[in-house]
Amino acid sequence: MLETIIEKFAASECSWLGTVRPSGKPHTAPIWHVWYGGRVYVVAQMTAVKTRNIQANPFVTITYPDPTDVIIIEGEARLVAGMTAVLQPHFQQKYHWDIASDGEYTAVIEITPTKLMAWNADAAQRQTWTGEELSQTDKNRTPG
Repeated sequence: MLETIIEKFAASECSWLGTVRPSGKPHTAPIWHVWYGGRVYVVAQMTAVKTRNIQANPFVTITYPDPTDVIIIEGEARLVAGMTAVLQPHFQQKYHWDIASDGEYTAVIEITPTKLMAWNADAAQRQTWTGEELSQTDKNRTPG
């Protein structure tokens, strides 16, 4: 079941990223993402609100965009260097976006999941998995 949920999230065209402003106020934005190596990757502008927020407070949520088929991932985000070449083919395949040649979107954000919650209209109860359980499912995954 967890594999199916991760595949659904990985394949989704977009998701919503929630960050926390230095003032403590929330900020949410739609984003493109790929799932790679048990982590979620987002590419943003260095000056974006989400990028600045993550530099001040690494705790984030990222959600699947369907309110009747809920997937919520909590995690810790950080800016990472040296991942553009690794991620470029995945963003290219999924979005037809060459992140390696995009001079405006240069901040690579890596989100390490600490918790995943999922439920849908047919589910009797919410299911929850830890970050450790999530990392165990992703050893041989093709990123989305």
